Amino acid sequence: YNKIIEDFGFSKEKDVESAIILNVILEKANTIPIDKLKDIIEGREVFIFGAGPSIKRHIDIVKRLRLQNINNPIIAADGACKAFLEENIIPDIIVSDLDGDLGALIECNKNGSIVVVHAHGDNIEKIKKYVPKLKNIIGSCQIPNYKELNLKNIINFGGFTDGDRCCFLAYYLRAKKLILGGMDFGVYITKYSRPNIKEDIVIG
Repeated sequence: YNKIIEDFGFSKEKDVESAIILNVILEKANTIPIDKLKDIIEGREVFIFGAGPSIKRHIDIVKRLRLQNINNPIIAADGACKAFLEENIIPDIIVSDLDGDLGALIECNKNGSIVVVHAHGDNIEKIKKYVPKLKNIIGSCQIPNYKELNLKNIINFGGFTDGDRCCFLAYYLRAKKLILGGMDFGVYITKYSRPNIKEDIVIG
């Protein structure tokens, strides 16, 4: 964490501020216990989806498996939930720092997705605005000393981006196997990952 903060020039103080604000908001929000996630994940093979260029191709595989009554739990990283919504599939869990398509996130949440909302220094205003609109929430943060600050409503599962937080969450809750979809190590950013763009773009 310290190395990442140093490399990117992020503020530890803002991360702490964001975590404290989320913790306070969750005192009155519609939260669920971590055991609810454990019931979904523990001992199971879990699909974990990013929002890369392969996402729709991999969702097609999920759809074919469901026709065979194979219903692995789905953990989606933020913007990936929009692609699932387009295919009439509601992810079991969405891990989000609220920088994806918030309309799709709210719609999935209304239809049953549990949302793991992550606090970091750059999303304080979105936490204030959108967390009260959600239900079935679990809070997460990236500060190592959250227990010392008595932040009882949030957990640090590990990970730094939504995608790797999905993986750390599944590992933390003892998934049998992590099966990745929509995770591409390439030069393309998709409209699902960045809702402000209209089509996939090449970076670099």
